[in-house]
Amino acid sequence: MSAHKIWRKAFLKGLADCGIVRAACEEAGIDPKTAYNHRNSDPEFAAQWQAGLDFAADLLESEIRRRAFSGSDLLAIFLMKALRPERFREKVFISTAQLDKLIERELATLKGDEPELSEAVN
Repeated sequence: MSAHKIWRKAFLKGLADCGIVRAACEEAGIDPKTAYNHRNSDPEFAAQWQAGLDFAADLLESEIRRRAFSGSDLLAIFLMKALRPERFREKVFISTAQLDKLIERELATLKGDEPELSEAVN
């Protein structure tokens, strides 16, 4: 087995276990730059990397769910916001006039015309 296959296997296992690139690199005995360079140049490795992150996120979600059901209201709130954002996200109400100003300000920024500070605040 080639050297890069050996560290990749250790890296992907570490990434799936914790979801933290730096920790996975330490487990594999490589520099993070090496991992990122391989991810950027190898689509198959990039897909495996994403699968590892997804697996780690699933583990974390399971643990959050367990803790939420065992008494943490705050974790339960965060979990519901993530799973059902359409029902549990923060709601912000602005008037049509306020929305128009925000759109105009963003368009001006994109064009490179920075609005005056007093205009942006009002």
